[in-house]
Amino acid sequence: MSPRTHHLSVSQKDIDKVTKHIESYWPKLIRYHPKDLKSLIGLPNPYIVPTDVGFFEEQYYWDSYPVVRALINHSKYSKLAIGMVDNLLFLIRRFGIVPNASRFYFLSRSQPPLLASMVWTVYSKTKDKVWFKKAMQDVEHEYKDVWMGRVHLNNFRYVYRGLSRYYDLNAIDLLAETESGWDMTARFGAKCMDFLPVDLNCLLYLYERDIAKAYEVFGDIKKRDEYRKKANDRAKTINDLMWDEKAGYYFDYNFVKKRRSHLITVAGVFPLNVGIATNHQAKRVVELAERDLQKKYGVAQSVRFVENFQWDWPNGWAPLQLRVVEGLMRYGYNNLAKRIILKWLSLNIKIFKETGSLWEKYDVVHGKVGVSDRYPTPYGFAWTNACFLIFVQILKFLEEHGREGATPVWLVRRIGWL
Repeated sequence: MSPRTHHLSVSQKDIDKVTKHIESYWPKLIRYHPKDLKSLIGLPNPYIVPTDVGFFEEQYYWDSYPVVRALINHSKYSKLAIGMVDNLLFLIRRFGIVPNASRFYFLSRSQPPLLASMVWTVYSKTKDKVWFKKAMQDVEHEYKDVWMGRVHLNNFRYVYRGLSRYYDLNAIDLLAETESGWDMTARFGAKCMDFLPVDLNCLLYLYERDIAKAYEVFGDIKKRDEYRKKANDRAKTINDLMWDEKAGYYFDYNFVKKRRSHLITVAGVFPLNVGIATNHQAKRVVELAERDLQKKYGVAQSVRFVENFQWDWPNGWAPLQLRVVEGLMRYGYNNLAKRIILKWLSLNIKIFKETGSLWEKYDVVHGKVGVSDRYPTPYGFAWTNACFLIFVQILKFLEEHGREGATPVWLVRRIGWL
């Protein structure tokens, strides 16, 4: 396999070398702490930590999603992937929230909600309906009590026209920004709690769709229809508040000042990823993203409005590359999706050859390890490893079947679009 686009080429030999490295690296990232230890919360199953650099010993919430997807069908680590989802469900049952990560000091906040998608990933693998029913009860609790919570200094995220914000029970903007996963960014202008984030509300739309699908599995049509309506209402409000026809893009909405942000970030692609954009809107988003966010080595987090925040230009992060690629594929933009995959894989391979490692984030403008912010950029990063494996599979599909305009049904079903 020697796919090429413009200056890019990714050889099967290089892919195999990196894949072999990733396979050899998983054991270094596995931890098992079944009992509480000081600030570390005990979890019933082994789990993957983000990196083997000494200070990441806990299981992180949204980091788990690409790892679970990458390993769910792995011959050796499938059970580990399922156990990681069970760990998150355990946290819901014990604390009523999936914290930022499994530390007691992280219980004040969560991270972007991806539990519903992970539960569906496990159920699609095991077909264990008893497990699934209990797990979806926990997901529904998280949805109602955490993300639709209205209690100040507890879970106070549901704030405006049916939409939610990021929060922390200390009611501090900086900590709410950390809940977003984008710590740190200029995206919210240091006023994170004033914003309805477009990515968060798209993920909550997906929750409503996922819960509706679960009730259909359980034969409860009334509850299915209730959650479908919630999802449809949310989609309409997202389009009302966050879509800017003049710019042709989706923006976070400041509900305090009653106006959209003007900052272009990769979060504006999420409506394509979850399927709430019209074909016209998708075309406009793709045109802007292709022109302003696509760089030499992938998709930048934002346009260049600030420097030296790790979740802004010039950095790109593996999970967001994945959201963009699958959003493009959902609307049939397979050629651009393939180009971005090739750019990203070529960067991963380039830096791997230079350093012997995969990294937490990358500078997609200059082709380097990502710009540091709160801490030095760590190597050996789990979600980069996982997304590399996922991208290799998607690339194979696109090369064999991905004609322009065709949405891959198997991928759509796998990630919950149907």
